[in-house]
Amino acid sequence: MPTEPAVLFNRLLARGRLRHLQLLVALADAGGVQRAAAVVGMSQPAATQALADLEELFGAALFERHTRGVRPTRFGQAVVPVARNVLQALRASTEAVAALQAGAQALLRLGCIPAAASGLLRQALPALLAAQPGLQVELAEENTDHLLPELAAGRLDAVLCRPPRPLPPHWRFELLQQDRPAVVSGPGHALAGRPQVPLAALELLPWILPPRGMGVRRYHEQLWAGRAAPRLHPLTTTSLPLVLEVLRTTPAVSLMPRSMVEPLLQWGVAAVLDVDLPELPEAALEGLGLLTTGGEDPPAVSGLRSQLRAAARP
Repeated sequence: MPTEPAVLFNRLLARGRLRHLQLLVALADAGGVQRAAAVVGMSQPAATQALADLEELFGAALFERHTRGVRPTRFGQAVVPVARNVLQALRASTEAVAALQAGAQALLRLGCIPAAASGLLRQALPALLAAQPGLQVELAEENTDHLLPELAAGRLDAVLCRPPRPLPPHWRFELLQQDRPAVVSGPGHALAGRPQVPLAALELLPWILPPRGMGVRRYHEQLWAGRAAPRLHPLTTTSLPLVLEVLRTTPAVSLMPRSMVEPLLQWGVAAVLDVDLPELPEAALEGLGLLTTGGEDPPAVSGLRSQLRAAARP
């Protein structure tokens, strides 16, 4: 007969230990009791007993043995990700405490996609730090697929990104900046500075693009739909330094969000070609904004929101 969830929860509260969680994750990652025991600093018999104790608490086998070690059962597959999230949240809390002990008055754990880091955040962050001198900012620059689980698990306070689809219930997304694509080249490109470059002039040039699924890649596919698409550069990447090096050393062009381009123009490391790109509603770039899990902003997020609004004003 299945055990009531409340009973399992109370058992874990009364008899569970953090070392149990650490062992679960180590077993899943290492695939063997001896290797997992070494990771968590336990003897193999102690690890075996700890796993047996935990399986007794759950009333289910969490791992099964096979010829090369152990693997999670379906019960273990349900428990291990939760244990991993708890440990990561605890690690984040210890980092926050350490930052406060080192003299920071507050800690802001912020995630952002590259387009937001190059544009909005580049303008807003110095002003935020000047307005809150005791604030320490931990910035993670990743794609949205990586950042959203971190925000949901509480390891980030806010994320600068494009609106997630769908927006989770009770979450808040504030649109701060519209965006559109631009054709970018190296500053010495033969077409740089020429007025009204026709799209046909780009058919024979290699294009360096991000992976499929990203906004500008979808726009590129729609842009060339129904006509002979230009060849792609053999490198597919979101790494801005690598893209800029390809543009600097080859006749290649790229399609980038305009939000990323402005600082590149200011630094003289890229040029925007004067190409009249059509509006493609089915592949339009969504704007940039601040995503939180809802509720009242803590002071650091509130200050960031104010500075972002100021940076986004025309």
